[in-house]
Amino acid sequence: MKFLFTLSFILFINFTFSQKTIPGEYSAIHNDDYSFLAAKLKNKKIVLLGEQTHGDGATFDEKVNLIKYLHEKQNYNTIVFESGLYDQYKAFEEYSKKKAPVAVFDKSILDIWSDTKAFQNLLFYIEDRAKQKDTIKISGFDSQEGLLFTNHFMNDLTQLIQNRKITITKNSFTRIEKAFIFRDLENIATSKKDSLALYQDFDLVVNALQNIKNPTLHEKIIKQVFGSKISDVSFEVLQLQRQKIAVQNPRDEQMAKNLIFLSELYPNEKMICWGASYHFAANVRETEFTDLTETYLQNQANIELKTTGFSDYIPGEGAKLLEGGLPMGGFLKDYFKDQMYSIAFSSYEGQYGRVDDKTFPILTPPENSIEQQHVNNGYNKVFFEFDKKDTNLYYCSAFGNIPIKAKWNTIFDGFLFLKKSYQPETRIFEEDIPSDAKKDVFVVNGKINDSKNNRVIPNADISVLKANRSILANKDGLFSFIIEKENFNDKMVISAFGYISDTISVQNLTDKNKHQVKIKLKQYQFQGIALGEVVVKSNLKALTAEEIVAKAQSNAELNYYQNPYNQTFFFRNQVIKNNAIISHDESVIATYNAAGMKGVNTPDEKMYGEIQQTREIVQNSSKNKYSGISTFAFLFDRDLVLSKANVLYKPAAYTLKKEGIVPYNDQKVYKISFQNNAPDTYSTGYGYPAPKKSSGFLYIDTQTFAVLKYEHCVAREPFEIKSQAGKTAQMNHRIIITYKLSEGKYFINYLNVTDKSIITSTADNSFLYNTYNVSNLMSTEVKTVNSQKLNRPLLKISLNNPVPENSYYWKTNSFILPDEKIIFDVCY
Repeated sequence: MKFLFTLSFILFINFTFSQKTIPGEYSAIHNDDYSFLAAKLKNKKIVLLGEQTHGDGATFDEKVNLIKYLHEKQNYNTIVFESGLYDQYKAFEEYSKKKAPVAVFDKSILDIWSDTKAFQNLLFYIEDRAKQKDTIKISGFDSQEGLLFTNHFMNDLTQLIQNRKITITKNSFTRIEKAFIFRDLENIATSKKDSLALYQDFDLVVNALQNIKNPTLHEKIIKQVFGSKISDVSFEVLQLQRQKIAVQNPRDEQMAKNLIFLSELYPNEKMICWGASYHFAANVRETEFTDLTETYLQNQANIELKTTGFSDYIPGEGAKLLEGGLPMGGFLKDYFKDQMYSIAFSSYEGQYGRVDDKTFPILTPPENSIEQQHVNNGYNKVFFEFDKKDTNLYYCSAFGNIPIKAKWNTIFDGFLFLKKSYQPETRIFEEDIPSDAKKDVFVVNGKINDSKNNRVIPNADISVLKANRSILANKDGLFSFIIEKENFNDKMVISAFGYISDTISVQNLTDKNKHQVKIKLKQYQFQGIALGEVVVKSNLKALTAEEIVAKAQSNAELNYYQNPYNQTFFFRNQVIKNNAIISHDESVIATYNAAGMKGVNTPDEKMYGEIQQTREIVQNSSKNKYSGISTFAFLFDRDLVLSKANVLYKPAAYTLKKEGIVPYNDQKVYKISFQNNAPDTYSTGYGYPAPKKSSGFLYIDTQTFAVLKYEHCVAREPFEIKSQAGKTAQMNHRIIITYKLSEGKYFINYLNVTDKSIITSTADNSFLYNTYNVSNLMSTEVKTVNSQKLNRPLLKISLNNPVPENSYYWKTNSFILPDEKIIFDVCY
């Protein structure tokens, strides 16, 4: 009887809810016909296209279709992404001036979108319209910037300051660079003195930029980006100080300011904005948190926990998720008023999940929800415009695919319902693996990020258990793993220092033919403190150590080749354990440097390459054949001239000493010793923990002031290996680089990087074993005339790029390296 009563009550409740009609206007969508939007968007300058999460493939595909319609039929000609303001400005500047192909936006747009087939189709469309002399501008409104900002913004700022004859001290400029580029904010968050100094620098530059008369468009952009980055830095400082912040209010406010700025900068352009629905919400005050929403949140958290082993949702905390939230949509509505139209998306069933990441099911929406009403009305795809006069609250899953009760007609103008959702499809890259090879191997390409903040985890370890084979991801968290057919039933383990390991079934990947994966690792509690330095450049002529290094820096453009060129290298990678070589790989790799020998923060941005020959001298079952090549791109970040994080470009961070004049290759050179005063910053070699010591030597020609040789050693603090209980590691890195003259300019001649690990017992500090990972580059050919442009980014040189061993080639070609003893004398 009790069961029957309960069932009757549930049916009554459902029946009651289902009778409540949510008022509004329906427009069914057939064959991508959005003509009904013409009347709704009349006189609208801004259209906001949201998304429930960043993993709703159906929504991504629909947004691309909408963009095509809005551009061709409604004359919207600018797409503004939830990505860096400067990143998109720089990318579009290079693309519009034909300095870079449309693929440059792969670097500027967040990979949650740029790695999808939907975004690739959008780029194809933009490129096709460009061929018809129909330009579509891509821009960005986010205060969080990426690769292009890191490499180019400070140069643009420097040029502006010089052109406008603004006085900024070197110390001030260095503090700004450390905050903006190197994110060295620990001291800013904890030291009042450091914080005051930095914000005084900020005020100085802001005031100078505001006082520029008749600023150019470029100067207006730089000014806005500078203010935007101050906001971003301040937001991160608040987080480091563990201050209470409602949702992401500081970021939302700044993103709104950036978008308003763009609308004023381009007053005649109609804009389509692409981002998260939450950010585009006009307000979240008209929401009512209920027990039903809490139940959905807990069910979703349980699924996440079961699927990934991790969920950051704390039961009972749901009511606080939107508490005090002020999304950018509210600021935009106050400014644009009736000139803006916002569209949310939602689905009733299916799956979602970021591209090449784990998937999660759409939880069936409740009765009295917008989704349920659309399904009851028989719609698979429909546009719904809210009745603005309605005062009732209804459930909708526009935020995170979780039903929330709210006055949705005060939050969005329209709602696009797609009955079934799916994970975004991975974009298609070039197919390089021969068809016959595909039968015997399975290639897994991936990227590894922090699960909490989505930052890249560099140099993680990827291994196949039973096969006892492993590779390292590169500094950008990218890896490529070739798995033989006999290992398809194995497990792939991904581990990194300071993170909890993750395990993937190879069989699941092969069954789904999934070659692209994204890994999210959860942090262990690990504390690291970054210290800073000040850069001072001397203009005096006295040949002290400081002036010699300053001349070497100022003469770099004269001494090192500055235009695109090809260079071929012989590359060798060895792994030595307890004095025994356990692996030995050799390759010949052709490279293309599109920027020349110029210092940047991430040298691989403009470098490309192809493997020409490869072989394995010492086979090791624990090491993937191509793991040596996967480290190739990272080596250029250690170069003195190509990378700016070193003594040549940041000399004031070091104590310099002139050791005298010595002979080197029949030339007289200054021998300059250097000791990094705060080795966490501007030290070659990144990772955990921070270096405790960084020192070395520069050998500088007495006539041209070209650096002919560079020796550097970095020693790190010991740390416990979380993935190997009971073991502690002490890591040291030694870098030796020489340069050679070719056609009157200097190029890399030889590069040796040795990474030493001493493994001891955590319990009693007893020695267990040591390993050396030794990489060598030797230049075999430089070509500056009629250089051949290569398209494969250096970071992807090992992706789908197998080269069979050519025994005849290796019999007829020999390479002799200037091998040196593995001594870390300059570290101690």
